[in-house]
Amino acid sequence: MPDPVDGLRNPREAKNHFLKYLKYELFTLNFYRAHMLYFIIVIAISSVIVYGEGVKNGPKEYRDSHLSYMDALFLTCSAMTTTVGLNSVNLGDLSSFQQAVLCILLIIGNIPFVSMVVVLIRQSMFRKRMSEVVKHSRTMQRLVQDIEDNRQTESSGNSSNNNLRQRQVAGGRKSRVNGEQKPAKTQPLNKRKTFHHQTGFGFVPTPWETQLVKNFFKRVFDSVTSELKPEQHDYVSFKPRLDSKGRFLKLSEHDRLELGGVEYRALQALLYILIGYQLFWYTFGVVFLVPYAYCTKTRDILREAQPGGLNPGWWAFFSTVTEFANGGLNVLNANFIPFSGMPYILIIAGALALIGQTQFPIFLRLTIWMMKKCVPKGSRLHNTLQFLLQHPRRCFIYLFPSRQTWYLLAIQITIDINAWLCFEILNIGMLDIETLPTGTRTLDGLFQATGLRTSGAYIIAFSSLAPACLVAYLVIMYISSYPLVMTLRKTNTYEERSIGLDEGDDSAAGIASHLQKQLAYDIWFQFLAFFLVSIIERGHILRGDPGFDSFAVLFEVTSAYGTVGLSTGVPGEDYSLSGSFASLSKVVMLFVMVRGRHRGLPLAIDRSILLPGEELMQRLDAEYGGRGGASAEDLQELITNIEESGAQTGGSKSAAAQQDP
Repeated sequence: MPDPVDGLRNPREAKNHFLKYLKYELFTLNFYRAHMLYFIIVIAISSVIVYGEGVKNGPKEYRDSHLSYMDALFLTCSAMTTTVGLNSVNLGDLSSFQQAVLCILLIIGNIPFVSMVVVLIRQSMFRKRMSEVVKHSRTMQRLVQDIEDNRQTESSGNSSNNNLRQRQVAGGRKSRVNGEQKPAKTQPLNKRKTFHHQTGFGFVPTPWETQLVKNFFKRVFDSVTSELKPEQHDYVSFKPRLDSKGRFLKLSEHDRLELGGVEYRALQALLYILIGYQLFWYTFGVVFLVPYAYCTKTRDILREAQPGGLNPGWWAFFSTVTEFANGGLNVLNANFIPFSGMPYILIIAGALALIGQTQFPIFLRLTIWMMKKCVPKGSRLHNTLQFLLQHPRRCFIYLFPSRQTWYLLAIQITIDINAWLCFEILNIGMLDIETLPTGTRTLDGLFQATGLRTSGAYIIAFSSLAPACLVAYLVIMYISSYPLVMTLRKTNTYEERSIGLDEGDDSAAGIASHLQKQLAYDIWFQFLAFFLVSIIERGHILRGDPGFDSFAVLFEVTSAYGTVGLSTGVPGEDYSLSGSFASLSKVVMLFVMVRGRHRGLPLAIDRSILLPGEELMQRLDAEYGGRGGASAEDLQELITNIEESGAQTGGSKSAAAQQDP
């Protein structure tokens, strides 16, 4: 850092230093910035396309004019961020081309697709990085060739592992001869006993501040979040040393290269799994919904709910996409209200909503686990899938260890059950709910619980729900992403460095720190947006215009920030309350949706988003790997192996070409 005194003496040099720092800080592209830039660029381009199509061929039913650019921008942003339940106009009034553009945005903006692109980029960078490593090394070239040769027979694969294992044993003997000393274990500071009046605010302790409750939750969190050490390591030839979070310790240079090859194969397999996962569930929805949409009963419902010739097949396909993407927007302006009490459609749509986002990490891990059970044990694919299951957060953002996955499933089921109970209990006495048969009310409540978290699909007009139910829904929408975000942050391979934990801190301290940071990220922005919209829409609120009150505005902002898409709506209209907002309020909502879509991303220090060769990744791997690089003996051994691999002549060259070095 330059000396301030020198800066005063040389203002021009100080200015250059500042500009260089500013340029490096602002224009360095990390994962978060690249992710947001992708969304902004796609939204900007697609909004022009949707607006241009509306000007050229669009209908004029909306307020006697074509679709305005602000509404086009709002719709594309809502679709790309999968908040499309917040539609400023009725989607059924748009042209088929505009609807198709929004459908594409739902596909390329949902979590499975975006995370698949991340895997694709990391796999490409791994290939590039490994090519640079092996550029001048014949030994490493043959190692990469072995990695990428998917047609290699099982016998030759076993021979390769045996030869590599023999080399590792020889290398391990060299290391043991030098007598490496184990680093002294750092013990956490002892906690001294203190009285309650000496801590916190010094008042009478609340139940959750007592030592008994703290110890109970500490044991629960430790048992739930502690990582089990895997016993089988068939994916590598050496026996790795792992810490409690599954990080590899004391890796030699050979070990690092072999582990990099295994990780590359894991990313390659994961990419195909993610592509197959999305194609399978899209096909599932189309196969089960499209034929049913052409049934006489369903066609009559669509014709009655939206006169004008809505194509049943297009409705079924769009519903499949929007439910899997958890979008909430529908070419049927009334959403799923006309299908109240129809189990077939509601079960298929609800299942797609859960599989596409809410339970995506659970079903992804289940898919990989089932594939592992189906492939031959000991095969290359079996070992690769085993590596994915045992070290999920090294490779992917939304793939978690087994115990954390069960924990996430339990929390999400608990939230959904509470949402259903709120629908059933708090709406007792509400006329529109009481008139429903018991079976229909139960089914509608369960479907609404699945749509409440993120999908934005609704089965009943929210204006007919009890105020207490709407308040409960508001809270659930706000915390909708917290289970997934907390699991993602807690399973971060570099968790301590990402949030500044000390070595002796326990799991409860980590969760508390994550919650604190997430709340600090969320609360101020959400209430700032609520404050700004309240100022802009003051006239509507004071006049008591239909649909406008402070709670409705807060509900709209919370729904946008949680990328849910539910709205209290406007009486007599099918579009959301945002459709009656002023243009400036819609601009505020655009920022809310984009930022809300990024609230569930991992922190900057996360192994699953860092690129191979990146300086931060190398530094953290060296820190956690124990050695921080190769020792002199390892480097000399590697150089000797490389030289020996290139020093063979005559017949020995051809012999060496037939076997692994």
